[in-house]
Parts: sequence; structure tokens; C-alpha cells
Amino acid sequence: MSQSDRSGRTGLQPYWDEVSGRYATADPLAAVCYPGAPPWFNRFIGRFQMRAVKRVLDVIPLEGVRALDVGCGMGRWTRLLHARGASVIGIDPTEEMIEAARRLSPDLDYRRMSATAIGLPDAGFDLVTAVTVVQHLRPEEQRAAVAEIARVLRPGGHALLLDLIDLGDRGPVVFPRAPEDWIALARAAGLDLVAWRGQEFIPLIRMGWRVANALGRGSAEAKGAAPARGNSWFDRMQRRPGLRVLLLPLRLMVWASYPMEWLCVRLAPARSARHGCFLYRLRGNAA
Repeated sequence: MSQSDRSGRTGLQPYWDEVSGRYATADPLAAVCYPGAPPWFNRFIGRFQMRAVKRVLDVIPLEGVRALDVGCGMGRWTRLLHARGASVIGIDPTEEMIEAARRLSPDLDYRRMSATAIGLPDAGFDLVTAVTVVQHLRPEEQRAAVAEIARVLRPGGHALLLDLIDLGDRGPVVFPRAPEDWIALARAAGLDLVAWRGQEFIPLIRMGWRVANALGRGSAEAKGAAPARGNSWFDRMQRRPGLRVLLLPLRLMVWASYPMEWLCVRLAPARSARHGCFLYRLRGNAA
């Protein structure tokens, strides 16, 4: 599927339908982290992603707040918000994701709708979360989604957005921005930055990806094909079983990355991470 096919909400939907249909039951994290990656890799990514989100949420009182989880997938963050005392609605445009979320937590409220057209009233929520959601929209749709998030927030409410800041990742379903560009996008919608932190540093794994992509480029160029772009290693591994021999060194890198990631979170510059976890506050006084 080409980039133009996967871009935009309508064109992107078949891709996410395919991903959710393949992984929603067998490996839920693969549907929301790295499709095609081994479960042990996505557990590593999911663990530090969860830690980053929890650390940001720690500064917001959640007991009794009205929360909206945009792009909820199978409800990881919806359940977290509920467990912390929020009254929460989870929304996602993919039917398989919503069904899986309802199976996992039938007592919660899940609805099918898009981030760019949230069919809920203005100023209805104290908190909106969107974790690795807006990064999958084209730039004009990113503006629409952030505007919708701001619209459904009450004045003084908070938005937590976790999105890709690694400009070197030019995969077919991601549209990263530099941290200052994400912040400017939010500011234009009325959301002022409270704080942000880096998430997913993984220096060893990124080095391994660069090597694998370089080898893939050399092979593709030798055959006259276009080189692979961005972080497409897992996709290519599925198409070329011979690349699976690299799973052993990758697993060793993941094992070594657990303590390294703890150090990076504490010591590395936030902008050196692959993602930024941003907390915003909607301008205006609370009623």
C-alpha cells in the first residue's frame, strides 16, 4: 500500500482495520505499538510508554474528572484513567479495536468515532489523552484533530498527547514533527504547554535499525529497487523471512536496553527520544 493510500483518515482506515484484525486478539500490544514486532519487543516498548504516561498523569488529580481517551485502541489508557478515578469515554475509528476494548473492560464506555471529528459536546471534558494517535494523521488532519481535542476540553482542562518527534522516521503511516512544531500546533488551538518529556530513547535498538536499513538499502539498490525508508524493519522482516536471523541480536539489544532506558529517561536530552509526551492546558478560566 502506498503512502498516499495510507494517508488521511479515509485512506488510512483500511490499514488500521488490517492491523487490528490481525493482532487485536492474538497480541494486543502489536496493534498499538509496533505491528509485526515480536511480543517481547512490544512488551518492552509498552512498559516504558506506560511509565511515561503515568509520570505525566501524576501531576493531575484524576478522581472524579471527566476524561476522553482519543484513539483508545483496546483501552490501555481508558482503563488506566478509570483505575485512577476518572469517568472516561474511549473512542477509536476501528470497529475491531472497539470490540476488543469492550471485551477487555465491558463496564467502560467505548464509542466508534474519529479524532478529526469527535461527535461529543464542546467543553465536556477535564482531560483528553491521545497516545501515538495524532502522529498517524496528515499535517492538515493533525491540525483538525488537535482543534477537536481543544474543542471538547473545558477551559483550564488538560490534554496529554504522546507523538513522534523522530524526524528520521519516514514510515508510510507516520508524520512526525519536531517538539517545537507539536507545541506550536497545540498553541494555535488554544493549548499552552505545561511540560513535556522524552519517551522511547532506545539508542542500541535505533543503532541496530540503522544497520539493518543500510543493509536493506544496499540490497535494494543492487537490484535497482527503491531503498527502504524510515523504521520499516519489522515490515520488511515479515516480507523477507531471511531477516529474522537478526531477531537474536535484537533480543539481546532489548535485554540490554532495559537498564539503559532507565538511565536515558533520567539523563538524556528529551529531544533525543523518538517520542515526546506533552501535557497542555486549555487557555481560559475554569467555570
